[in-house]
Amino acid sequence: MDALGFTTLKGNTMNEFLNRAVFFGGALWLTGTVTVVGDEPTLVTEGPKVVVPAPDDDAVRHLSWPKIVRADDGTLVVAYSAGVGHNRGASGLAVSRSTDQGRTFSAPELLCYYPDDDDRYRDLGNVALGVGEDGALILLAMAYHGEKANTILGWRSLDNGRTWQRVDTSALAENKTGSVFGHVFPIPGKGMAVCGHYRQPKGDGLWIATSSDNGKTWGPPETITDAKYFEPVFIESGGKLLGLARENKAHAYHQFVSSDHGRSWAFTERALRGDARAVHPSPFVVADPVNPRRLLALVSERAPVQRVSLWEADRDELRWRRVGLIVEEEGEWDWAYPWMTHLGGNEWFLVYYKGSKQAASIHGARIAVPDQVSRSEGGGK
Repeated sequence: MDALGFTTLKGNTMNEFLNRAVFFGGALWLTGTVTVVGDEPTLVTEGPKVVVPAPDDDAVRHLSWPKIVRADDGTLVVAYSAGVGHNRGASGLAVSRSTDQGRTFSAPELLCYYPDDDDRYRDLGNVALGVGEDGALILLAMAYHGEKANTILGWRSLDNGRTWQRVDTSALAENKTGSVFGHVFPIPGKGMAVCGHYRQPKGDGLWIATSSDNGKTWGPPETITDAKYFEPVFIESGGKLLGLARENKAHAYHQFVSSDHGRSWAFTERALRGDARAVHPSPFVVADPVNPRRLLALVSERAPVQRVSLWEADRDELRWRRVGLIVEEEGEWDWAYPWMTHLGGNEWFLVYYKGSKQAASIHGARIAVPDQVSRSEGGGK
């Protein structure tokens, strides 16, 4: 990382960098279309840079685990945990908005904070975010106290993230589930859906729940598996449900597919893997709106490598292959949990967090996803 706080994009020469650099609002951005370096395209076209800096207030100086979505009016809304540090005993759910395609974001706005709001819980954990079929933003988050207690909270916004109203998550709350994670996404004929992993005292495994009224009320969880996996991200594509899940010791993501709306599941162990030595936290998968048969995934790797890369697969074949590197860091950081939302065409906006265990900021970048990448297939077991 250089003195301006930018990550070096491997393969770019200084001339290429200067040819694509511009200043906007006092910040340096990279601009341009997809270029190819070696046999992989350069995906980042602007950034990465800090978009929501760690506040000076010690109570909310560690910003982490972000999710981002584009509202119907084009506003980008990012939701994340804000606290005294990484699981250090006081944190809440915060949101920030951008009305200029991600060039600037508003300061953190807290929707809740623990243990102030309820002393049964000490921290705010993972988040799920999506857009309902009525255009409302739907936001769910986990509050917890170690393995002793947990709950799921929910909100809706009818004005593109300006204001938020609480919703009924009682069927998922108060030790009935654990953590919520990923997309809030539609399933034809069933309404909106969300997934997560169970925590103690409930047990282990992955769950899915649905809402028939665009997130105003949520039904009880249905178990996908009782295996001890974490942070599942699921979508619906082509009549199938597909998801990726984390297991640290696997050093890869496991894959689940259902062709009957969740009544049964096909499981593929280590379906998506980067460096086999690295822990793979926080998966991400989405169907490309430009080509819905194409699935896009983000692979995060920690120690001995620190990087995030983009992968793709056909939704029927599900043979994952790497498209290219997005960001790579040197040294040890408390970081990643990348998430991205579609801006239009081949453009996406990506967020992740980075810092120390005491203080961290939300970083952002614009990326351009090439229409098609011709490469040998990789990934798998």
